[in-house]
Amino acid sequence: MKRIYLLSIVTMALVLCCPVTTSCESCTDGSFTTNTNPVKLPQAAQAVLNKHFAGKEILLIKQDREWTRRYYDVIFVDGSKIEFDSNGQWTEIDCLQGAVPDALVPQQILTFVKKKFPNCQITQIDRDRRGYDVDLSNGLEIEFNKNFQVIDIDD
Repeated sequence: MKRIYLLSIVTMALVLCCPVTTSCESCTDGSFTTNTNPVKLPQAAQAVLNKHFAGKEILLIKQDREWTRRYYDVIFVDGSKIEFDSNGQWTEIDCLQGAVPDALVPQQILTFVKKKFPNCQITQIDRDRRGYDVDLSNGLEIEFNKNFQVIDIDD
């Protein structure tokens, strides 16, 4: 009985300590690091930040890994966020207090939104290998396939 009690205490201690050690800035396995220096980002990501988010103050830059995938999250002081893949290509842009820069939105999506929803802004855009998800300032969510065809609209 004492062994079970001791084992459960040790297990709980490990469970409680693990999140603390995996969220530190200097993890030994390199799976998670944080900083505020854009120079640590891939060149393509730095170019996007310099061109489209030049005046925004960076709160945090986080590098993370999931299996073989490495990605970077750049979080701005105003709460906006942009996520980049390991090549520096954006995968998600979330502009909480404004619009996603038009130059970062594929032209076909931008044309569709401006034609069908002229009084709305794109506040968030995600892309993956299947296509794009777009959130508008009026609360609508539009899903496009990789050929820029609308496949779903949710409110």
